[in-house]
Amino acid sequence: MKIAENTEVLFITRDGFSGFHLVLTWDEKNLVLIDACLPGMADDIVKAIANAGFKAEDLTHLIITHQDWDHVGSIRELVKIAPKIKVVAHEAEAPYIDGRELPIKLVKRLEQFDSLSPEMQTAVTQYKEMYESTPVTVHEEVTDKQVLPVCGGLEIVHTPGHTPGHIAVYLQKSRVIVVGDAANVENGQIVGFNPIHIHDPELAGISVEKIKGYDLNGVVAYHTGYLQL
Repeated sequence: MKIAENTEVLFITRDGFSGFHLVLTWDEKNLVLIDACLPGMADDIVKAIANAGFKAEDLTHLIITHQDWDHVGSIRELVKIAPKIKVVAHEAEAPYIDGRELPIKLVKRLEQFDSLSPEMQTAVTQYKEMYESTPVTVHEEVTDKQVLPVCGGLEIVHTPGHTPGHIAVYLQKSRVIVVGDAANVENGQIVGFNPIHIHDPELAGISVEKIKGYDLNGVVAYHTGYLQL
């Protein structure tokens, strides 16, 4: 779904999930993707990019909002497909993406491992093996208010709470903010994310208000889609 002159929302689904809303934005020299779905979904992403009129091998940047499995899962495949790609993440989130630290929620699941269902145990084991066996290079670690000088200006908005280094991305040209899991859209409103998945509720609430403070034409939430304002 095209939401601005140079921005498209890519809706990608998998059985058992409500679907993911990735964002593709571009200019004459750059093709930028925000987030990377679950492992094994690279082919779906490539097809969605093609349906938008572009080639995945031309990706120049992959911005990751945070460390969770459903946002980083296909990084490894996309890096192989797109030789020019630069992986971008917040400096506080990068260690959980590049393998220096196990992701926070994975550590929690490992602590609960014996009480998990067999299916969940299998998923957690795969999650751990992926991080430990195939490190990801984060090419650029960014900070709050930093502007990437591509696609009309992509401002990094540090939105901690869901995870410590979670970021949103404010597309300055179109005045659309891509919020990852820092917020949802519900009944025409920007609302907080499900509390059971939040690392720090107080910071999460502050981050939602920070998002609302931007001059916005629209919001893209990873799980609940696009809201035009």
